[in-house]
Amino acid sequence: MKSWMKKIGIGGLSALMALPALAQEDELKALPGYVDFGTLEAVYGEPKVMVNIGGFLLGFMSQAAKEDPEMAGIMEGLKGVRINVYSTEGQVAPAMEQLNNVKSMLTGQNWEPIVQVNDEGENVQIFMKADGQGMQGLTVMAVNGQEAVFLNILGSVDPDQIGKVMDKFDVNVDTD
Repeated sequence: MKSWMKKIGIGGLSALMALPALAQEDELKALPGYVDFGTLEAVYGEPKVMVNIGGFLLGFMSQAAKEDPEMAGIMEGLKGVRINVYSTEGQVAPAMEQLNNVKSMLTGQNWEPIVQVNDEGENVQIFMKADGQGMQGLTVMAVNGQEAVFLNILGSVDPDQIGKVMDKFDVNVDTD
């Protein structure tokens, strides 16, 4: 009987901890810069990195970054950050298919391609969505033999500062 209670307790605790992440994801879906990447879990398993930050948590991080005025300024315009990094272990075909599907979707939704790299087993795509008032979203997708990275930044960020945001969240998209 106690083992069932432990299982229910652990399962219930896990479900409760997942609720904020699900709420963050739902909150982000309503924003104009949101991109649905789908999932690659059926192929690669759980992402080795998964970040879904919006609303309250992003505001909290922005306040915590006040000691670094440059980072606080960058984060001020953010409304959400989503990152999924999968280990491809040489199986790039499913990740490339997903990247190409998302690329087609973004092109159909008037996202602007700002960087496209196709080089010997590596593919990097960066798209930006903007309106007359500025940037609404930025999407970075990168696939190589080691990993597949899908990053979606929602809100207003100077494209020259994207590298700093990616460094803050420890995302490395190396095209060398």
